[in-house]
Amino acid sequence: MAAWHGIIASAIRTGSLGRGRHAQHLGVVGLWVAAAIGLTLALTQPTFAEPADPDTDKAPAAEEAPGTDETDAPAAGETDEIPPEDTPTDTPADAPTDAPKKPSLLDEIDSGDKGGQAWDVPAAPAPPTYPFFEYHGYFRLRPDLISNGHLGMAVRSEKFDSRVLTTSAILPPLSLWPATRDGDFKDQIDAQANDVAGTNMRLRFAPTLHLSDSIRIAMTLDLFDNYLFGSSPDYAGALQRPDVPLLAFATGTRPGTVSVKEAYGEWKTLLGLIRFGRQSSTWGLGILANGGGGNGWDGARPVDTFGGARMPWEGSGHDADVGSYADRIAFVTKLGPLYASYFYDFVAEGLVGSDPSRIDGQNRDLEQRDDARQHGIALFSKPMSAQEIAGRKTKLLDDNGSAFDYGVYLLYRTQELDLLGTTAPADLSSGDAGADGFIPRDAWAGIGDAWVRWESRPTFARRFVVEGEFAFIQGQINDANTVGGQAAKPKDMQMWGGALKAAFQNEGFGLTLDAGAASGDDTGCFGVVGDGTCSLDTVYGQPNVQVTAFKFHRNYRVDSLLFREVIGGVTNAWYAKPTVSINAYPFYVPQELGLDLSVLYAGAMDKLGTPGQGSSLGTELEAKGILGQRGLFQSSIAFSYLLPGDAFDLLKGWYGATEAKQPENTWRLLGNLTLMF
Repeated sequence: MAAWHGIIASAIRTGSLGRGRHAQHLGVVGLWVAAAIGLTLALTQPTFAEPADPDTDKAPAAEEAPGTDETDAPAAGETDEIPPEDTPTDTPADAPTDAPKKPSLLDEIDSGDKGGQAWDVPAAPAPPTYPFFEYHGYFRLRPDLISNGHLGMAVRSEKFDSRVLTTSAILPPLSLWPATRDGDFKDQIDAQANDVAGTNMRLRFAPTLHLSDSIRIAMTLDLFDNYLFGSSPDYAGALQRPDVPLLAFATGTRPGTVSVKEAYGEWKTLLGLIRFGRQSSTWGLGILANGGGGNGWDGARPVDTFGGARMPWEGSGHDADVGSYADRIAFVTKLGPLYASYFYDFVAEGLVGSDPSRIDGQNRDLEQRDDARQHGIALFSKPMSAQEIAGRKTKLLDDNGSAFDYGVYLLYRTQELDLLGTTAPADLSSGDAGADGFIPRDAWAGIGDAWVRWESRPTFARRFVVEGEFAFIQGQINDANTVGGQAAKPKDMQMWGGALKAAFQNEGFGLTLDAGAASGDDTGCFGVVGDGTCSLDTVYGQPNVQVTAFKFHRNYRVDSLLFREVIGGVTNAWYAKPTVSINAYPFYVPQELGLDLSVLYAGAMDKLGTPGQGSSLGTELEAKGILGQRGLFQSSIAFSYLLPGDAFDLLKGWYGATEAKQPENTWRLLGNLTLMF
């Protein structure tokens, strides 16, 4: 450890992340990294396990059931699963370790004996007094710097006077927009400005009120939900306030807001669990349904997942942004070896009547046929109860066995009528009921998703993990018009996507392969962000016959730059990303101090669906340093460098582009500091 600390301290004293116009942003990141290292040195003492016993190839009993990155308490963000009860306590750290033969941890606790020596079984905790609160969550800070994220493009459009064109989803700095360059203050504009930097934060608070051992109410609240530092100064604008005549004189910021993501109730009955209210929807790896609570992977590193509900920050949850949330009524029960769930989603209520003369203020649905509804069924096999979780731990950690989990997820969504016009239903009142009328959509979609996960522990210090998910969507829209009175424009929907993650870990070394693909189309509607000229019925004024582009959920993170920012998500693409992980500690202890090195290469499934009509999306190189203690805090800093391919060429005439451009390289420096509770 002393050697590591010395290297880090020397790098801080003598290193330089950058000079010139990047120095201001990089200096802030450097101070943040130094603070994170100081916090780690204060909180993570070298308490990791001693080398494994050569006779049994297991770690001493103090680390026999580490699992500290995967707690057994139910998380408020999980969906379609029965939350587990409290799990038996892990082996105490001071247990004797010199026994010649080590029985199962559960056998040791049950018998009160460890290898023939006295074993004091701790007294069972007193039963809780109802009602009581349980709460979890995290506080996250992310400094971010993207250089040349617009790929060096800021081209004028002949079709849109105020529009700037780039084949990246990252817009160029405002000073590079054509309207700004040609304005009255063009002489004061920095034509070389390429950087976009900022810092954002979020406090996620997930409290649960336990009313009894079978009834609870849970919520998920985001305070300052991805709030960008400095984005809400206490300033009126236009010189309207004498005390703050200029933005530069602002002395504070306006109060923040609270975003309610979940609020639901649960009741455990003899037949199963009933859950009702606004709740997150999570399935498998999360390429289709992703509630923002992460999956069983933290980037390229698999986390211990013995089953049950996850904490909000576990896996990749500490870096998630958006989420799939549904107004849902769900029922979960167990049928033999499988868990079965049926749920009904109120996707959209259509036109809602708001009558100010009603003293109760209750809104009413004005039409049933304009509602969008969804039926869902999930069948899966994975540990959920406390007994099943304990059995999974014994099988993997004590018996050096393997485990296989799997499931299917089926959805059916319908909508008969739809409102005409562009006004959202939430903005209408009962006086607007007949203003626009309806259009017969007769839309339906059937969605199927299969998920598998296999893990093997040949020894305590070595494991293999393979996990995959594949989704398929089939559907039809009878009329895709935006206005009525025109001939019906039926559209077929047929799209698919899949992802695979495979990892090998041995002590502090790991290898991971991340691969996936998503179907595309040939319309030229590139990326996830979308464009106004790419609608459901027409593309560049031409009929759009079929909808075929599958889009991964944006919470499913493949990289830091190409898919996450430049494209906006995985769509019309295939990719492969090998990663080498080096950690100063074994993977089965909570401390983390390591480096991930990865190379991603991606191509287009249909090159006609890209701006440059090219087949190569590019290559991304990434180095990510990680420092933390699972379940307490984690800090990381990632440097990504993207070499974009010919798919990002800007062709003259694309969206009215006045000139052709080839993409330039771009890079990103992204930090993350998360405190967990």
